[in-house]
Formats: sequence, C-alpha cells, structure tokens
Amino acid sequence: MRVVTYNINGIRASVKLGLDKWIEQYDADIYCFQEVRCNEELSRQLLFKNESQMDFFSMQAEESPLKAYTPIFNCGSVAGYAGTLTLTKLKPDKVVFGMDEFWQDNEGRTTTIFIKDYAIINAYIPNGNTRLDFKMQYLDALNKFIAKLQSKYKVVCVGDYNIAHNEIDLTNPKECKNKSVFLPIERQAFSDLLSLGMIDCFREQNRQTIKYSWRSYRSRWDNSYHSWKYRIDYILASQSLKNSVSYCDILELDYSDHLPVVADFKI
Repeated sequence: MRVVTYNINGIRASVKLGLDKWIEQYDADIYCFQEVRCNEELSRQLLFKNESQMDFFSMQAEESPLKAYTPIFNCGSVAGYAGTLTLTKLKPDKVVFGMDEFWQDNEGRTTTIFIKDYAIINAYIPNGNTRLDFKMQYLDALNKFIAKLQSKYKVVCVGDYNIAHNEIDLTNPKECKNKSVFLPIERQAFSDLLSLGMIDCFREQNRQTIKYSWRSYRSRWDNSYHSWKYRIDYILASQSLKNSVSYCDILELDYSDHLPVVADFKI
C-alpha cells in the first residue's frame, strides 16, 4: 500500500501546473492532500473533468483518467482556505470528518478513512504564527483522537504538521528557536504524538538523511545554510506497522512550495 501526503498550496494552481497528470502517473494507492483552498464542486471539476456531483462511494465518469480513485473532499466552509482531500483506490468502509468529540472545525482540516483494520488520518495542522493557541488545541485533540483509534486500529496519520521536530529537520535551527515551527512547545507536542506508540516513517528509514519537505519559492534551488527549508510534512504510523514500512522518502516536485512524502506499507 503506497500512501502519499502532499500540501498542494491550492488545487487550482497545482492542477494548472500538472498535478492531476502526476497523480495518474505515480499511481499511489492513497493520496492525502492538504491546503486544497477550493470548494468541492470546483475541486471535483479540476481533477475529474466532469460536472456531476457524485457520492464518494460511487465510481467516477469513464472519461476521467483518475476514475480508479474514490475522492473524499473536506473543503470546509471558509472560502479559499485550508481544506483536505483524500483520493483512495481502496474503498473505505467508513469516513470521519473532524476528530469525534475531540475536534470539530469549519476549516476542513481532518479526514479519516477506515479500511479494514486501518485508520488513515489526513491532517492539516494549523500554522502557529498567528494562532499558536489554536494550533496547540488541535494537536492536543489529535493526540487524544489517535489514542482512541489505536485501541481498535492500526493508525497512519499523515499531513502537514507545521513542526520541524529536531535540528536535523530544518536549515536554520538557531534562527528558528523562537519561531513557530520550531518552538519547544510545538516540538514537545510532536514528541507526545510519538510517545503514543507512533513512528516517524521517514526518520525510521533515513536515520541521518537531511531532506526537507518545505522550502520557500525563493530558496527552492538554494542549498546554502541560510535558505529557509523545513521537514514539516510527515507520515506517522503505529509502532505495530514499523516492520511493514519498506520505503519512505520525500519527492522533488514543483507543484507547490511543499514536497510530497511517500511511504510503502507491506500489507
């Protein structure tokens, strides 16, 4: 099972650059996109090139090159802001928006699909620059939600966490020590998620590898120390899946200021 997480920084711009063609060619089993920033109707038209409004359990129109995927939109009610989208070849048994009793919001930040004994969470953690309290509340809810799911499911929680966990995960740790993304309280919240019995799949597979999943457009091709680059997009998985992870990497693409993270699970 190949899972991809990717903050696309707006579906309209990314599809214009060719994201839909890449989705088809890369042929992953599950794509989890964050920051869709578009309503469901237009997002559907952009990806599937059809006008019909179909339930997420129904097949796509034959003319769509992405017809093999079931789309699950959680675009929120704030126009042009946040939102998540999951595309899955594996038909979900159940879909949950939000995080049960722990978190309900109107920004479309969390979508969970349940496939047999797997719960796959697509999460877009808030940026803490202007709403740090909101971010910490979200992370607390995510902690409780994962703990609840782990009693019944193998959990894979992917997304844009907006946190660089350790110094190896960003280019300028000294300059960022008082900056949201690398604040001690954020890093501790990430450690708390791991302490639930979750693993960081990329770091498990690449112990000392220096790679980043976000870079400013200005520093995209700048490899100097002072370029702004972070590893803030993650695939976390239940400890019980540790030996099932055969591959995890960050791909070089130009459809967003983020880069996709991909993991293969042997199931």
